[in-house]
Amino acid sequence: MPRTFTIFRKELIDTLRDRRTLIMMIVVPVLLVPIMLLVVVKVGALLERKASEKQLKIAVVGAEYAPDLHSLIASDSLITVIQGIAIEDVAATVREDSVDGAIVIPSTFLDRINADRQAAVQLYYQSTRSLNVVERRLRDIIEEYAEEIVGRRIERLNLDAQLFDAIEIVDFDVATVKERIGETAGRLLPYMFILFCFMGSMYPGIDLGAGEKERGTLETLLSSPASRLEIVLGKFLVISLIGLASAMISIGGLYIAVLQIKEIPEQIMAVITDILNLTVLGMIVSLLIPLEAFFAAVILAVSIYSKSFKEAQSSLTPMSFVVIVPVLIGLMPGVELTWKTALIPILNVSLASKDVISAAIDPTHLALVYVSLLLLASVSIVFCVKWFNREATLFRG
Repeated sequence: MPRTFTIFRKELIDTLRDRRTLIMMIVVPVLLVPIMLLVVVKVGALLERKASEKQLKIAVVGAEYAPDLHSLIASDSLITVIQGIAIEDVAATVREDSVDGAIVIPSTFLDRINADRQAAVQLYYQSTRSLNVVERRLRDIIEEYAEEIVGRRIERLNLDAQLFDAIEIVDFDVATVKERIGETAGRLLPYMFILFCFMGSMYPGIDLGAGEKERGTLETLLSSPASRLEIVLGKFLVISLIGLASAMISIGGLYIAVLQIKEIPEQIMAVITDILNLTVLGMIVSLLIPLEAFFAAVILAVSIYSKSFKEAQSSLTPMSFVVIVPVLIGLMPGVELTWKTALIPILNVSLASKDVISAAIDPTHLALVYVSLLLLASVSIVFCVKWFNREATLFRG
């Protein structure tokens, strides 16, 4: 063991001198995560505000058949009414962006309304443009007009308004604000932690295997008194430590970013702070440790097998997609932590982290996750050691 820690110290010092490792471990989590989050939030808020303030050009075909509705649309200060468009040209006009949207009112509209029947109007819009603000704004106006018509009918016929609402639904959401925020955060945060665990491990893993081959220092290390088991464990510990550090630094970067978002209400900010407490973070780290051991063992095995840094990088880059897919599945609604999903690598960490953050973790399922992760990590380490002991792997021509 003393030799293992000697190799560990030596490899850690060498690794921390590598700029790529420092960038992936510190710069990316601390700077990139806050910048990305702030940009997404700010741009989203800006686009939403611009969409809500956008001046729309709306074609109204058949305005004479619904003068009240036409007046209501024209009274909106953010809508410019365009007339004179033939009904057969409406769809093409909207598609060509000559107008933002259109309303087509049939000639039977007033007759059906006056007969206390249901009338129809046609909306033309492009849902892919401007956050679909055209459809939302026109629908709000039409629904407001419809409510006025129904109100007049009820008053004229001397009816009870409750006659049209036979059942009143009274909602009682027993989920607390903490639980609701935790559910949302729990779907997104594991994605970041797991990804940074893998990405933080990749560059030091490549350098400690294929990189040493290229530099010709691997042979020197093998000729030292340390056994191959001690060498591979020393390298493995360095890779694992760097990966975990990268994930933990990403948490700090995320927290810094959240503090910079002024749009978050104080009540929600207090809940977020309460969610990211030491107990929750400790449990997440305990889940990431065996997963990181799996990542480190696989990365080191691939790196040792590769003849060059470039080959190792080419081999490991597709693995990032293999890591991302289970995490993305964990983001999907309806995918929960069960005894089956608790046995699926990476996905189980994603789902367990979500439940830990939202304070809804089942102890039995959590135990299964730990057992499956520890077994996976153990098998990966044993495989890596055996792989390292093969001469054909170390000195592959």
